[in-house]
Amino acid sequence: MPNSYAQGEHICGLFETEEEQIAMAAEYLGDALRNGERAFYVAQSDAALGRFTDALKDMQIDSAAAVKRGALVVATHNTAHLPDGCFDCERMLRLLNDAVESALNDGFIGLRTCGDMSWLLQEPTGAEQILEYEALLNQFFQGVRAAGMCQYDRRRLQAHVLDHALATHTSAFLDGHHKLNPFYRPPAIAMNRAAKPDGVPWKVAELRRRA
Repeated sequence: MPNSYAQGEHICGLFETEEEQIAMAAEYLGDALRNGERAFYVAQSDAALGRFTDALKDMQIDSAAAVKRGALVVATHNTAHLPDGCFDCERMLRLLNDAVESALNDGFIGLRTCGDMSWLLQEPTGAEQILEYEALLNQFFQGVRAAGMCQYDRRRLQAHVLDHALATHTSAFLDGHHKLNPFYRPPAIAMNRAAKPDGVPWKVAELRRRA
């Protein structure tokens, strides 16, 4: 059965290989393009963006035409998350708010975003704001005609980062399945809880069991 998505969702996408990551992003944003939403993908590099658009082509989606008509917007970490080498929560929220308004003004039914969170490995200035940012995104997406997926690399990102990610997303995408996230906590709680990195393997196993 195909995965279903709704506006207002904030999804934690967990992956272990780049192939898995690209397939996840292509399915999620390909669905947005077919649904009349503007799709916005932020990848680690131009090469990764090329592999993403190739995956869309394999799904019979003309990515070049989608970019030309403004249905697909792509960017890298350096132009979206870290335009000056630093991460700023308020700046990123403004960027997303402007992107939603632009999508609606251009005639799309909403905005769907997907972003690779591997920029956290660089430990840029402002990275400590990520917990607040992810928690606030739940309120943001629920208040606008938009939805988003944040992609977390289980191989490379630290366990405490993954634990906070699971606490700040209403749903999860793992092993090709999209499901409600039982580990989600409301923003006020998520921003003040202590990470429990040792519990991440069990949480991933529980998500798989619930699939």
